[in-house]
Amino acid sequence: MNVFKNGRLAMTFVFMFFFGIGLFGCATTSQIKVLEEKTQQALDSADKALRECQSAKAAVEDSSTFSAEANASAQRAEKAVLRCEKAAERAEEAATLATGYARRAEEMAKMCEEIFEQISSK
Repeated sequence: MNVFKNGRLAMTFVFMFFFGIGLFGCATTSQIKVLEEKTQQALDSADKALRECQSAKAAVEDSSTFSAEANASAQRAEKAVLRCEKAAERAEEAATLATGYARRAEEMAKMCEEIFEQISSK
């Protein structure tokens, strides 16, 4: 019987040893609270990052709209520049023609004066 008593004592000791090791791995209430606080901080950080991401996305969409408007304005400006260049070329051609017509008019005026002087001298 003595053997059974020692065996029971040994089994109780082994059971308590493994039970103690099992409890040793469990977290305390303060450790769980710390873990919950860290988890909440991580969730708050994730929410903040999501809000910032959404605002950045909205800003990108706005800038895309402005970029499209800017491109359209740039194209209109390029077309206006081309029209201005063509108008300047036409103005230069008109000025050249006007200069030629002015020379011819002066020559005709001189011819008229010469004819008038010839007629008046007779």
